[in-house]
Amino acid sequence: MMTTNSNADRGGALAQQNTRPIPAKARELLQDQSNGLPVWIRSPKQGVEYYSGFSRAKLYEGAGKGHFRSVSIRSPGQVKGTRLFNLQSILAFIEKCEQTAGKANVGETIKFEHEGTVKA
Repeated sequence: MMTTNSNADRGGALAQQNTRPIPAKARELLQDQSNGLPVWIRSPKQGVEYYSGFSRAKLYEGAGKGHFRSVSIRSPGQVKGTRLFNLQSILAFIEKCEQTAGKANVGETIKFEHEGTVKA
């Protein structure tokens, strides 16, 4: 099994393996980088997303609840498009959850306004 550390391989090559072609604007957004990390990511077909560890369902759920930014790239009149998620907003959300959990005592159950009940 060959492993690479190239962000282009994670975003670009994986995106090209899809059965549908990716719109040019989505391809452009996927290639943007900030501090060595991609600015926009796609949800995984299976498993978890590389940078956040979130599954496809959690990415859509979080974006739907407004926890982090996402955008759908599609041509006018098209039903299907490509949904991209802003990685920095996902990482900021994870940081916020970590800070909230850090304030609770170990073993204490806390209730997040955005996620439900979590054991600290």
